[in-house]
Amino acid sequence: MRVLDSGYTDQVLLDTISEEVLRIKATVCNSLQDLNRLYMVDRALYTNTPGIPLYMEFTPQNMKSIKTPLIISEVKLYTVERVWGVRTLRITR
Repeated sequence: MRVLDSGYTDQVLLDTISEEVLRIKATVCNSLQDLNRLYMVDRALYTNTPGIPLYMEFTPQNMKSIKTPLIISEVKLYTVERVWGVRTLRITR
């Protein structure tokens, strides 16, 4: 596993790019520094219980059926990692 970036943030915005591109466009928003970061990831994992790591998984395939962009607020930590060529955004409340 290779960690590409990590840090504290306030909110994450997930959106699909297009029907042809099977990636998620993830915008990590930080209001304190007014610094937004954009990542293209293969999946996003979100948990609101950091003590019990049960993650909700968002992929380009299952995001087609939900209203996008998806805004996840009250986020504290994020990590972008790459394992076996798959980029994953982990979001923790």
